[in-house]
Amino acid sequence: MAGEININSLTDTRNSVEQLGIEDYHRIVIDLEKVSFFDSSGLGYLIVLIKQIRMNKGLVALCNPNNLVSKLLSTLKIERYIGIYESVDEAMELGLQAS
Repeated sequence: MAGEININSLTDTRNSVEQLGIEDYHRIVIDLEKVSFFDSSGLGYLIVLIKQIRMNKGLVALCNPNNLVSKLLSTLKIERYIGIYESVDEAMELGLQAS
């Protein structure tokens, strides 16, 4: 994901995700390094995507949020539901371990 994930970019974001077919994978790291902003629509889509992956018995982790995105995720207590890591390597090592 990259740029602003908001109501204006959501169609493009969904299309990109659908082309990747990530809902069908079982271990996904979503790198937020290049995401500069989420609005409620973008955050809602991220949550729906995470739920879809989990419904397919997948594991998912987030990593590399900038300060603004990190504060938003923290305010919403997203870390209670999904691991948020500082790097892709850390997310792969710690966040995608099967329970």
